[in-house]
Amino acid sequence: MLFNKQSYPFASVEKEGTGMPTYAAVFDIGTTAVKGALAGKNGSFLCERTVQLETDYESNGIVEQNPHDWWEAVKLITRQWWVEDGIDPDQVVMITFTGQMEDVIPITQHQTAERALLYADTRAGAEAEWLKQQFPEIVQQTGNPISATTPLAKLVHMKKHKPTTYEDVQCFVFSSKDYVIFRLTGAIATDPTTAATTGMMNVRTRQWETGHVSLAGLDADKLPTILDAADVAGYVDEQAAQDTGLSQATPVLCGSGDAAASAIGAGAVTSGDSYCYIGTTGWIAGIQEAVKPDAAAHGHFHLAHLPADVIISVAPLLNAGNVYQWGADTFASEASDDRFSDFETLIRQAEPGSNGVLFLPYLQGERNPVNDSKAKGAFWGIGPDTKKCDLARAVIEGICLSLRQVMDVQKLASDDVLTVVGGGTKSAAWCQTLADVLERPVRITPENAYMAAIGGASPAFIRLGWAADYDDFAERFIKVPGSKIYNPNQHTVAMYRSRYQQFLRMYPGLKGMHQPE
Repeated sequence: MLFNKQSYPFASVEKEGTGMPTYAAVFDIGTTAVKGALAGKNGSFLCERTVQLETDYESNGIVEQNPHDWWEAVKLITRQWWVEDGIDPDQVVMITFTGQMEDVIPITQHQTAERALLYADTRAGAEAEWLKQQFPEIVQQTGNPISATTPLAKLVHMKKHKPTTYEDVQCFVFSSKDYVIFRLTGAIATDPTTAATTGMMNVRTRQWETGHVSLAGLDADKLPTILDAADVAGYVDEQAAQDTGLSQATPVLCGSGDAAASAIGAGAVTSGDSYCYIGTTGWIAGIQEAVKPDAAAHGHFHLAHLPADVIISVAPLLNAGNVYQWGADTFASEASDDRFSDFETLIRQAEPGSNGVLFLPYLQGERNPVNDSKAKGAFWGIGPDTKKCDLARAVIEGICLSLRQVMDVQKLASDDVLTVVGGGTKSAAWCQTLADVLERPVRITPENAYMAAIGGASPAFIRLGWAADYDDFAERFIKVPGSKIYNPNQHTVAMYRSRYQQFLRMYPGLKGMHQPE
């Protein structure tokens, strides 16, 4: 569905003869921040800007953001480009995006967006169970599991509990970047990677499964158009040009969900490649040629990758960087000007193994390697000699042990170097612990915090003819020297192997403790 029917000539991007370098603008609209940068034809990345975001966490699994904040962040970044960096808007010849997926963002009849339900929102647990009972074939059709975080379940929940709000919606979009594209162009579209997370797209055909959407009582006409990441979704309209300073009629690509962009940014393009992402949430992903029938039953996602002939098998976690943030907020000194640095110092003060303390990191429930929206976090092994630094270290060890469990379920090769991307890689203690727990070298690439944005730029490079395909993009701009390698410390590997066996018993032993008798 497209609100904006205007058409501009694609030749408008060919601003030749000006003598100025031209750029593709890329925005990465994540959970904690909006990042923007300009990518040059030679792969240079400049004018990086970041605007922090706020997330509302409430009771009953509610996790929301205000979509207007995403738009305001994009406006701020573009103004900084023009005013502080001296960029001429005509130098931006194309705009593309990546962003958080599995959201539910309602756009009403008045073309405004209500609060966005984020991927971590778990209020729709009962509706997810109902869908699984009523439509067990959904998993096979979509290649993906249904849980409380699935947009299909969230839509059923909305229609049941807020029918007036549901009926007033003109269309839903499912990624933060989809909303900003709407604000720029009036177009309502999403990409196959994002659509695959909704519980409503067939990952094999890359089309909506409108039949079971209708059977679930929902209006399939409220779904956005699915476009390829490198397709032009629309062009910057007059109002958006006034708001952002971008040149009117600049082409805006559909872009991709952050899982695909992160995969490209990690150099994971062809079958057999793998990588790990550590952001607010996290995942371990492998590239493969086909859906494994039993994988979805274990909570794995099968997402359409940017190359059309492969998919991304993702084992996602709800708890990663959010747990690290909680640890810093909880254990760092309140008087500290830099809680993350203070938290890192605490972690280094404790020996590997955290003096016998184990931590289960399920602060927001979990969906992998267990699927339990009501799961809780827990410390075990506290004794009279336990210190604050032991608890701090146990937090990052718990995240790493959870990632180990996911890697084992994925059955990824354990002897290859694992590329890790995302903001969590800023923590050297975390990276080293991850290498020790996973028992494999961990590679951290340069400009790691912007790797999703760099991967997100790839559709523009292909559309502009700056790269032949995604393999070419990865070889020329991603797989370059300068990566930092964390090798497993053989003195701690055996210890963590034993701790891992204890960790595997924690959730089964505590399961049900949160349920009233």
